[in-house]
Amino acid sequence: MRQWRRHVLGWLLGAGAVAPLSLACGGHACPSSSTPDDVERWGEALRAREPLRLNYGSDISVKRDVQEVLVDVEASQLAAAFQSVMSDPARRFGLIRVDRLPESSSRPFQAGDKFQGRYQLEAAAQAELRGHLRKWFGELAEGDDVERLLCAIENQHTSDFGQIRTLDMWPAPGKPYVLEYVYLDGSPIAGSSTFAISDVTDAGLLARHGVSRAALLRQVFEYQEQSGSFASFFTRGGLRLHNEVVFSQAQQSVAAAGGRILETTIPAEYQSW
Repeated sequence: MRQWRRHVLGWLLGAGAVAPLSLACGGHACPSSSTPDDVERWGEALRAREPLRLNYGSDISVKRDVQEVLVDVEASQLAAAFQSVMSDPARRFGLIRVDRLPESSSRPFQAGDKFQGRYQLEAAAQAELRGHLRKWFGELAEGDDVERLLCAIENQHTSDFGQIRTLDMWPAPGKPYVLEYVYLDGSPIAGSSTFAISDVTDAGLLARHGVSRAALLRQVFEYQEQSGSFASFFTRGGLRLHNEVVFSQAQQSVAAAGGRILETTIPAEYQSW
């Protein structure tokens, strides 16, 4: 995995993530900052973001990735746990931390909510990046200004911005529980992520796993990279990161529901960083 971490870091540095930071930090404040103005500027920017549209005439094609996770609990149990886990500000999903607006951070997600999914560099990658920063800035590398600089990298190059478009926690009988969000401007991709949870009625499938009940979580990721450089990065590893995050979300939700994963289409190699 060290080689993959180096690839991620290399893309950040090679894509010009560092060069414009001295200009960008002021406009890309962090939600976890100790400075209220930083938090407010971040919130204002997120509230102003609008959904990106898929462009079928682009040179970059629109793609779909579909993954499934079969678990040994009922759909209602898994859906309730999934909603709770996804809304928990203390949770991390692989490299993702979800930042929510102050007015919505203390309650479960609702349709219309906006958020930032912030890819955080793992400790080893952070150490390597900090090595560069120490070389460039000396002792200042540990100061507040460089913390803002790192946040600017995350805001501009390793974050998705989303808005909940559909949230159905009370579906009609036989219909799935659904959470769908779309990507907002500032994200490196356009498209949507949809999570649908439904009860399994296939008697043969239940018997094969020796269970009397089960639920299926299906995740449909429709996406289009917004630049050629990000398309190259996503092809070489970004989609793997996405699947790792989906597996983490499913795994934590199943654990919260008191169940276990029976099988999944996500390869074992893509289940952890």
